[in-house]
Amino acid sequence: MERKSVILVDDHPILATGIKNMIESLDQYKVDASATSAETALEIMAKNIFDILVADYELPGMNGLELIREVKKMQTGIKIIVLSMHDDPSVIKEIIKEGVDGYVLKKDTHHSLLSALERVERGKRYLSDEVSEILMQNMDESEESQLLTPRETEIVKLIAEDYSNKEIAEKLFISERTVETHRKNILRKTGTSSAIGLLKWAREHGVL
Repeated sequence: MERKSVILVDDHPILATGIKNMIESLDQYKVDASATSAETALEIMAKNIFDILVADYELPGMNGLELIREVKKMQTGIKIIVLSMHDDPSVIKEIIKEGVDGYVLKKDTHHSLLSALERVERGKRYLSDEVSEILMQNMDESEESQLLTPRETEIVKLIAEDYSNKEIAEKLFISERTVETHRKNILRKTGTSSAIGLLKWAREHGVL
């Protein structure tokens, strides 16, 4: 049986090794290439064809969402599974809208990833039970209330108090890179390009 060719994109070496071993524990898959950034992954994919892309959402430089958009232009038949620590409904919805085949929370990587691989191979989409529950609970909220998640609103308020990314990370017990990702998402959602513009938007919309 010919094994499905997988490219894995994750910038955490220990985690990437674990995911690679996990994928290859199934006889029908082989990780033929790995990359620690979206940019490197795109360089590899410009020269090689893969059946499946397994990518972290939170990457240095170009993030997972941007990677998905570029990959779909390059290899239209590829299956895409996103790994993410984000369980915010707005982030999940945005990624799903890009036409990914699977969304796996990193805290449940082992069970969910193996299930996702087997399901997407059959031409189906995969969302874990927890992700499905998050989306169901969010259905009753209006689009306006969903613009910023509670965590994003919390970060906007800390930005207004002149907290740095590092200080926000320490206060919320998350990584500095996660704060940076939230800030990028907040600016994109609000259509602003700077902290000054964001704070103006926040005051106009009753966030502050």
